[in-house]
Amino acid sequence: MEVVKQKWVKETGVFYPIPGDTTLHLVPGSGVFQVYEEKSMGGSRLGLRKMADKFTFNFKIYDLGAEDIMQKIETTWNSDVFVKGNKNLGVILNGLKGTGKTIASKILSNRINIPVIVVNAAYDGLLNFIQSLCFECVVLIDEAEKTFREDSDVLLKMIDGVYNETRKLYILTTNKLCIDENLLGRPGRIRYIKQFGNLTAKAVADYIKDNLFDQNKADQIMNVVDGLEISTIDILKSIVDEVNIHGEISENSLLNVPKASYKIDVVRFDDVPKSRFNELKMFIMEHLSNGETVGQWLKQPWVDTDGERSNNRAQIDNVFDADCYTTQIASKFPSLMKEQDTRIGIVMEEPDQNGFFTIRNSWNDKEELCCVTSYNDAPSLYRGGLKLYA
Repeated sequence: MEVVKQKWVKETGVFYPIPGDTTLHLVPGSGVFQVYEEKSMGGSRLGLRKMADKFTFNFKIYDLGAEDIMQKIETTWNSDVFVKGNKNLGVILNGLKGTGKTIASKILSNRINIPVIVVNAAYDGLLNFIQSLCFECVVLIDEAEKTFREDSDVLLKMIDGVYNETRKLYILTTNKLCIDENLLGRPGRIRYIKQFGNLTAKAVADYIKDNLFDQNKADQIMNVVDGLEISTIDILKSIVDEVNIHGEISENSLLNVPKASYKIDVVRFDDVPKSRFNELKMFIMEHLSNGETVGQWLKQPWVDTDGERSNNRAQIDNVFDADCYTTQIASKFPSLMKEQDTRIGIVMEEPDQNGFFTIRNSWNDKEELCCVTSYNDAPSLYRGGLKLYA
């Protein structure tokens, strides 16, 4: 029987024996790795278990509407400014399940073409382990708000990278931005945030062309999708399957999809601190004519002190240093309800008699003042933008 020769490794001035058949590696090489915890009677240690050479997909990927952010991240990561700075780059892809953020994170990881470390739990010792990695890598954390619900300080310190061996690209996906507020509004930690929402019109049309048996039913499906509260690939697949099975999808279909019956036009007052909400509301109400709505007043002409002509939106900007813009919410309710989850955030209180209400913004988890300007029937999620592409 061949005797395996013992090997020794020197760490912090102490020699430790290791099995003779051990192979030493300076780095684990390219590929996708998962943080692995090995537990024993003497404690536990962390390592990297290789999952694949790269992320692969056994299904067709439709337009994610994310090419702009992926190009921006690639350019930033490879720029001389970021390379010489030797600092971490943090990115958040936020949105509901099925909106494509996880797929986009994997595609981006493949494109960066460096080792990918998948973190799926807040293991003991994770901070030191990640910081000690001596090679550039992507650190991918899916559903980060759940993974680090009880350990947000660990996530914060990892991204800070104060004791980094080398720089790292952190890609976090979140269903809601319920993460450490010290990561938000701090581009030195999280530089980019991409909001994933409804499927693009191109993705809807392409999926229908590829999967609908009877293409004569395409317009029917598009009308259903256009009347949804939100669209995801899972919802679209269910609608197409329903038509493939039953030949149609009627107005009274029992299919469990988030249909909207109303569209609500809303003005958002961006960057107004909560301490000035009442002041802004009073300012607008004092300027309204009898019977005039907030939406109508914002469109009215206004001349500033320099004689420049604009409208009252510019006056709001001048007085409160705030942008105000109109957006639309597709809703199953005729009015906004407290705690209703809309695509722009959670409604904190129902609109008052003048339409003012607040939301908790889905981007940065802060309160924002809004005002309803009109309620309408027959909502259009895509506002006529759905069509079959040639």
